[in-house]
Amino acid sequence: MAETYALSIHVESYEFSGEFYLVGDRYDTGGEVLKHVATDHILAMKQRPHAAEYLLETLQEGENVSKSEYKQAEPDVSCGLHFDVDHQQFRFWVGDYSVDIGRQPTKSDLRSIADDLSM
Repeated sequence: MAETYALSIHVESYEFSGEFYLVGDRYDTGGEVLKHVATDHILAMKQRPHAAEYLLETLQEGENVSKSEYKQAEPDVSCGLHFDVDHQQFRFWVGDYSVDIGRQPTKSDLRSIADDLSM
């Protein structure tokens, strides 16, 4: 049975600075959440010329939950990602571990980093 996970996504740019939250139960480890959920969000952000486009698209899809729902989730796996949009820098974190991803990660790079974090 899949574990409950909570993923926070912090976006920092000149257009917007804030955080939103996802909660789900399809994955068993933080590494899987990073590989299958966070990686998709990083790639989506990279493909948008402005943070606002990414945010509108993501929020319209309705995946996100409120901060209070996120805090009440009591997940088995807690992880997140941070976008510094203006500097094109990304960071994954799971548990007490984090890693800077850099400016131009590929899907393969991101999945490899997620695998390393889940060990």
